Amino acid sequence: MKKEIKLIGLDLDGTTFTSDKRITDHTKSVIEKAIEQGVTVLPCTGRQLSGLQEEFLSMKGVRYAVTSNGASVIDLKEKKKLFTDYIPYEIAADTMERLLKEEILTDIYIDGLCYIEEELMVLFTSFLPNQESVTYFKKTRTPVKNLPEFIRKNRLDAEKIHLLFRDMELKAALKKEFDANPHFLTTSAVSFNLELNNRTADKGTALLVLADLLGIPHDQTMACGDSFNDEAMLRKAGFSVAMGNADPEIKKICDFVTKTNDEDGVAYAIETFVLS
Repeated sequence: MKKEIKLIGLDLDGTTFTSDKRITDHTKSVIEKAIEQGVTVLPCTGRQLSGLQEEFLSMKGVRYAVTSNGASVIDLKEKKKLFTDYIPYEIAADTMERLLKEEILTDIYIDGLCYIEEELMVLFTSFLPNQESVTYFKKTRTPVKNLPEFIRKNRLDAEKIHLLFRDMELKAALKKEFDANPHFLTTSAVSFNLELNNRTADKGTALLVLADLLGIPHDQTMACGDSFNDEAMLRKAGFSVAMGNADPEIKKICDFVTKTNDEDGVAYAIETFVLS
């Protein structure tokens, strides 16, 4: 059944991109067809701006992006931020100081870039699942000596704080701690990470802010996702699509479950409900 959809927010990893981090030619073609028919299609990702895949951004007509789990809405053409919801720098610095005492890999997203304590760079291979991830982290992380001091000195409000774990009991303990912290919204994208945003920042709020700026009714928005950092977007969009590979709890809250990310699930959903 076709729906009146004018804005589509797409999670990237585990959703638009395959398990081996590709976007298929078919999915690209379907997204471009939707754009040609007047639909605004954009990435809604936990990644920072510098971590967005060029394969998506190079598609004709892709103009906007929601990054860092909704902390920023960016006009890619004009190279300007349309909306931000950041962690205040004092809280960001204090939190990084706290986290650097734990046996985790942690970094922080600031103004489209990702910063990491210099001494943690050697830990990539022990926390990341494969060489591809190690290569990506080395490419997209900027090492800094004394990261908390760097944040305070430059008064750098933060988009997101990212944590990776080897110890799942430690993850559970820190999740409980930050769930109770009034400054943060705590989510996760994979089983071994946590993501801390400002309490009011999420992909759903950011998507609807963009809809308002573009004059698009909320019930004409659609979102596709697979994990818990997509939950707010899937709950707030007019029409929600869970990937076939999505967490079972995410599938329960969605209007439709499409094929998996390795079966062009995003393309299937757009073809089914959007393309004329």
